[in-house]
Amino acid sequence: MKKITPQAAYGKAVDNVLATLRIEHLRPSPVVEQGLRDCVAGKDTTEHVLKGVIQRHVTLRRV
Repeated sequence: MKKITPQAAYGKAVDNVLATLRIEHLRPSPVVEQGLRDCVAGKDTTEHVLKGVIQRHVTLRRV
């Protein structure tokens, strides 16, 4: 029986997320896609990528 490495599991999870988006006719920005790939490669953290996505795509609303 093959053992899957944590990095391979991360890669599979990223592929599944991107596939789900394609099914829903959505596409992440190239920056987000690259950020996810960097997470799999160990060059970045999911927390850092999420903060970047929020800064770029979520507008701050003050009441």
